[in-house]
Amino acid sequence: MSFLTSLTSSVKRMVPGIIILGIGIGVAGTIIHFGPEPEGQKTEILPRTIRSTIAQKSDMKLFVKSQGTVAAKQVIDIIPQVSGEVTYVSPKFVSGGRFKKDEVIIKIDPRDYELAVVTAEASIAERKQRVMQENAEAELAAAEWAELGQGKASDLTLRKPQREGAIAALKSAEASLKKAELDLERTVIKAPFDGILTEKNVDYGQFLNRGNKVGKYYSTETLEVRLPLTNRDISQFDLAGLQSGKRQYEVRLTGQFANKENIWNAHVVRTEGIIDVKSRILYVVAELKGDELNSPRDGTPITIGQFVSAEIEGRSFENVFRLPRESLRQGNQVLIVDKDHKLRTRMVDVIETNSDYIVVASGVEDGDIVNLSQLGVGVDGLLVETEPQAAMVDLASSSVPEDKVKSPVEKNND
Repeated sequence: MSFLTSLTSSVKRMVPGIIILGIGIGVAGTIIHFGPEPEGQKTEILPRTIRSTIAQKSDMKLFVKSQGTVAAKQVIDIIPQVSGEVTYVSPKFVSGGRFKKDEVIIKIDPRDYELAVVTAEASIAERKQRVMQENAEAELAAAEWAELGQGKASDLTLRKPQREGAIAALKSAEASLKKAELDLERTVIKAPFDGILTEKNVDYGQFLNRGNKVGKYYSTETLEVRLPLTNRDISQFDLAGLQSGKRQYEVRLTGQFANKENIWNAHVVRTEGIIDVKSRILYVVAELKGDELNSPRDGTPITIGQFVSAEIEGRSFENVFRLPRESLRQGNQVLIVDKDHKLRTRMVDVIETNSDYIVVASGVEDGDIVNLSQLGVGVDGLLVETEPQAAMVDLASSSVPEDKVKSPVEKNND
């Protein structure tokens, strides 16, 4: 009984709490069911900032880069063709002395050769007299045979061999005179072309033998630069036309002179015809002459031995796009920003590429915004905002100097 009484009293104490809990639950359910729904929070997607450029269609001329050293087209040793004592030396006959064509460099004592000319002239006079005598005797022999002889006279009777011998002796004397005059002329050593002397091996009063080296002489009329080209570089040119001499290519040379960078214009005129078996390089030769020897900027002359960089004009393309190299992704893809400011992947036809830029024939449209930032994979559809960079056509045109030196990108109507 005591247990039941205790249980009954406990239940009575719990009943009010249960009733209150039930009422609370009912009120809460009513509020939730009939009350206003809570407002949901909107999620804002922030765009990613990228660098970009605008694709611009243009006509382009590609340039191949190379480098080389300026050298003279003609390098000769000055060697006398006669012997004798040096009796005159030009004040310019020093290392670094410059001469114009036919300007006197040194003179050799001419007296022996002047006497040789006089002797040859006397010999000619003697031989002429002998020819005249033989002509007269031949005429006399022919007349005598006509009066006294019978039959046909022999050549010996008519003195034909003697006459021909006298004529041959005259020709020999005339040749000796020409030789003596030529030796006399050779006592004066002149510059064969405009050039610069780099070595001096004799001086005034020295005796020279025929064949002694007087000095080394470099032409300054025409200079050359050997430019190495790789197999890929060669594809930019009409090699057959270049080797046959029917095709030439313009070159812009850049180098340091007098602590200042300068440029010179030249032309590729030929190849050396063979590929180096070790480096697999083909050398082409750029030539400078006339006004090309001086810079179009300030007239600074290019110098033998000077190291220069070269930009050789290559193939021309119409209606193509030149984009920065960083715009190209794996698989010949670029990322374009669409009208909704989202990235879209495009396949492009790349016809030329190097460390600076790519040339695209198709896959982008004029005015497309092209991504330049380095992004990971799976970014197609990514919302972006752009930081425009100057288009490569603009950059190229802004780099052209006032002297109208050709830039690496040229329009055909320039």
